[in-house]
Order: sequence, then C-alpha cells, then structure tokens
Amino acid sequence: MAILKQGLIGTFTGKMGSLVISKWKNRYVGKSRPKASSKPATVLQLDYRSRFALIGQFLRRFQQIIPIGYQDSQVGTTPGNEAMKYNLLHAISGVYPDYKVDFASVKLSEPGYAGEIDGGTDPVLSVLPQAKIKLSWKNPARFNYPHTKDTDIAYAVFYHPEKKMSVYPTRPLRSKLELELDLPGMFLGEVHGWLFFGSADRKLVSHTQYLGKVTVIA
Repeated sequence: MAILKQGLIGTFTGKMGSLVISKWKNRYVGKSRPKASSKPATVLQLDYRSRFALIGQFLRRFQQIIPIGYQDSQVGTTPGNEAMKYNLLHAISGVYPDYKVDFASVKLSEPGYAGEIDGGTDPVLSVLPQAKIKLSWKNPARFNYPHTKDTDIAYAVFYHPEKKMSVYPTRPLRSKLELELDLPGMFLGEVHGWLFFGSADRKLVSHTQYLGKVTVIA
C-alpha cells in the first residue's frame, strides 16, 4: 500500500490502470487491483462472505451513529471496522446459509480507553397510537462511573427489519428521562430499538442496551 500526497492534478479516487486509489483515515492510499481468482470458493469462504454481507448491509443503516458509538477505536482501525468486528462475532444467529441478525446482541457503542459512562437504568419502550413510540429511563441515586453527567446525550435508534430502515429521534439529555417519537407511516409493524449514552464532548459512551421490539400501530 502506498500513501499518496495531493499534487497539481488535485484529489481523486478510483481506478487508474492496475492501481486503486481510495481515502482511508484522511489519507489517500493506492493499492494494486486484486486479481480475480479462478478457484471456486470453499464452504468456509462462502460462510464468511454470507455473514460479512449480512452484518455489512445491516450496519449501513446506522452510518450516522457508529462514529459516535465507536469513536475511540484501536490504532489503525476505523469505527466502522470496530463495529463490524464485534457484530460479526456476536450478533449473528442461525446456520449457513440461513443466517439472521441477532438484534438482542447488536452493539452500536463500545466504551474506549478514555473510560465509560452509565447507561440508562430500566429503560422502557412503549407504543402510542398514531405511529408514536415512547422511551423512558431512570437515573440511579448514584452513578457507577464518575464521568457520568446529567448533560450526557441519549442516543436511541429504531429499526424496521421488514423495510430495512432506521430512524434516529432527537437526542435529549440524560436528565430529561424520556423521549417521544412520531414515526413515519411506513414504520407500522415490528420495530426494534437500542439505546446508549454519550458525553457532551463525544469522548465517552456507555454500552448499548437492547430495548426489545414493539409493534407500531396506526
């Protein structure tokens, strides 16, 4: 892999002969174009590709939230890579070729080296008429992690598996203890939810809590 510097020709990405140029961690890098293999894929390769495609397609629905939840990733990796690595190992159920996303095991945040803050206590997800949902949580009398503050932000995410669509409500402060969301009409039916908290400066997060599934009604 070569690291490219901008020159008189400007910035570009794509293929140039046998060289593929792309942006990675604010740098432009060049790699040789991989050669297609004439060998048929093994069962193990097909198995891995199936799992990788499943989680990759699923996590694309959360591109706005993953850089917040996984921002303190290891050296040389990206938030997206860290999210893929965890969920490939922990958030898949079934046997090849009938894999499914294990929604209860999905993690959209990972506390990093800087430390961890508390998640919401006893979160409750409920449905209201006219395609509305309500999420509430409690704050303990004493937080378990010293950097936890009332000004932490609640990041809630809701996903409709049939439509393969996600939605992010407004992000209230931890101290508000609840949020209500008017969902689009297309979100009627089964919806899954997750919740984590992040510090106001985005340096600390809590672990993700799975909120369960609800049936959104008209």
